[in-house]
Amino acid sequence: MRDPIGTRILCVTPNPAVDRTVVVPTLRPGTVMRAASERVDAGGKGVNVARALSALGAEGRCLGPLGGTNGRMLADLAAAEGLEAAWTWCAIETRSCLIVIDAAARQATVINEAGPRLSNGDWTLFCAEVLSEAAGARAVCVSGSVPPGVPSDALAGLCRSLVDAGHAPWVDTSGPPLPAVLSVPGVRLKINREEAEEVLGESLNDVGASAAAARRLLDRGMSAVVVTLGADGAVLAAPGGCRHATAPRFESASAVASGDSFLAGLVAALTAGRGSAESLRYGVAAGAANALAGGGARFSRAQFEAVLSGEGIGAPAAIRTRDL
Repeated sequence: MRDPIGTRILCVTPNPAVDRTVVVPTLRPGTVMRAASERVDAGGKGVNVARALSALGAEGRCLGPLGGTNGRMLADLAAAEGLEAAWTWCAIETRSCLIVIDAAARQATVINEAGPRLSNGDWTLFCAEVLSEAAGARAVCVSGSVPPGVPSDALAGLCRSLVDAGHAPWVDTSGPPLPAVLSVPGVRLKINREEAEEVLGESLNDVGASAAAARRLLDRGMSAVVVTLGADGAVLAAPGGCRHATAPRFESASAVASGDSFLAGLVAALTAGRGSAESLRYGVAAGAANALAGGGARFSRAQFEAVLSGEGIGAPAAIRTRDL
């Protein structure tokens, strides 16, 4: 058995979901179709991170507010996978999300419910439990949206509390909460190109522009900034410099949860003491392995290692890094 890459990473999902994935031979809107297969999983970005960590041999712990029939189903599904968790139980009904995969086009259509309306008391309880669990964690990842009823700056408040407690949380969010998170010094940010373009109000057409954007976000007080670039890999900006990792070329089965898998690979490697360049390679490899495996952070350690080395995906193309 291989040694684990890292240990005890807290995976926080403020807005978990039951994911229902349906595969159809060809997606034809406005018609009646039969599913070729279907699956129900515990979902939400932080849950995906925990699932990817498990594939990598690292220990993740899921946190999030759950409630109702869907909440109990999600908790049972996560437990059946062997995912460790400490859920915050609230008087809500956990949302569900629908993922429709077009097998012919190799594309996924994702329909996300907004989620339940969380009260101030439930959010306060959830944040208190996150801070309590964080005391024993090697790293903290906060991933996804916030539920309706929670102010857009509430996620920034949670991040500020984590920073004040001595943590440098990795945060992967979008929409209204993102600008507020950028005002919290000490946060480590994972963002994709489209989200970076939206928050900066400019186009990032190449790796150089994306690296410059990561540096500008770093200058706002972030401890580190990663911008994922899909087929162009990813860039990491930190006080020690800026690096780019290439991405292998392959035909994706589904990119759903590739960003979450990337974050798992990056953070698992960092917590295991690997350098920033090697950790960035691990992140890109985990994201690519997820896309090859069909999405949902359901890749194997063997698939990850094959991508990392450049084997098993057509022509060898090992992931490489360079300083920018």
